[in-house]
Amino acid sequence: MNIEVHAKRLWFVYLVLLCGGAGLENATAQQPQEQPDTARPVVEAELGQTRNVHRCGNLFLAGQFIVDDLDKIKAAGIERIISLRTEGEISWDEPAAVEQADLKFINVPFRSPDSLNDEIFDNVRKLLADRKTATLFHCGSANRVGAVWLPYRVLDEGVAIETALDEAHQVGLRNEEYEKKAIDYIRRKLPNPDKETSVRPGINDSYLDPNLDVDNFIKRFEVESREIFASRHEVIRACRIQSGWHVADIGAGTGLFTRLFSPTVGNEGCVFAVDISPRLLQHVRQQVHQLSLENVTPVLCAENSINLPANSIDLAFVCDTYHHFEYPQSSLRSIYRALKPGGRLIVIDFKRIPGKSREFILGHVRAGQEVFRSEIEQAGFKFIEELAISGFDENYFMRFAKP
Repeated sequence: MNIEVHAKRLWFVYLVLLCGGAGLENATAQQPQEQPDTARPVVEAELGQTRNVHRCGNLFLAGQFIVDDLDKIKAAGIERIISLRTEGEISWDEPAAVEQADLKFINVPFRSPDSLNDEIFDNVRKLLADRKTATLFHCGSANRVGAVWLPYRVLDEGVAIETALDEAHQVGLRNEEYEKKAIDYIRRKLPNPDKETSVRPGINDSYLDPNLDVDNFIKRFEVESREIFASRHEVIRACRIQSGWHVADIGAGTGLFTRLFSPTVGNEGCVFAVDISPRLLQHVRQQVHQLSLENVTPVLCAENSINLPANSIDLAFVCDTYHHFEYPQSSLRSIYRALKPGGRLIVIDFKRIPGKSREFILGHVRAGQEVFRSEIEQAGFKFIEELAISGFDENYFMRFAKP
């Protein structure tokens, strides 16, 4: 996908979720299953001459089939067909042909974006909740299928929004108006039981600016005068990362540690470059392409969730970013949920000591190390150690674990 187009899509998604006030962590936490249904990957499939077929478990997502395909459809074990097509879109009697083949036919018709409403989303979610019945779910090209499957994938199967969006596009979603309808529906259905109050309103405004100057941030973040940059290799060693690990670089920024984590986890590992800034993520995507970092996945996070699936990472790395958590308890819950049992959380941040720390730190960082440690432990993490990094004067390095 073109990087500019993808960045535009990410920016829209973030704004919609931001306006909703609740992160996806709360949505997935409400689901009955412990883990999102990523065990059912989306793969290409064939059903005779049926157009654009993908399979997710026993759910087939596709475009229109022809009558001669019904034998192949039955042979695949499919028991029912759900069509989104409206009357007159095809020249033959699909309901009659499906029923003659001893298959169940269900119609949830809509065509234009204006006709896509909550009732349709609700009906599709109820139908797809029957996971025991092998189903062919189709429209003309799978464009509409991708649109209405997206909310089900996020709200009912607990898949992270960025992953679900990529899947929906893979399936066939290409209409921006359909996509907007789907994301707005997701936003409005997200539960927000905690209603956590922002601890630092506006602290991330500069990162959310669509005109953010990436070069300026590179000059600020990737210079030897910055402790984190000068000590980057020692920090990597202190993380004790094993080959094959899945690591989340939370607050990836310009991609400094993402680039270092990539060779450390190896080909069998994965690095999630998580950030709230669409512009910085666009820069990271360009780096991923230019440096062929095939094990790196950029992830747009929400203001109160890192938007990663449950039990998906071995290490969460938060470097000079915790003080930017506007909703720390919600964000910490999303990190806790994303970590595998026994997984590690590393927090590097500024020492805030009145009368000693620089004026910038005193004004920018809301609390000291003791407060941040207490918040993290209250979220269920076990403190392991504070590690001395030789190049650190203004920063500290703390390691926690998910029991």
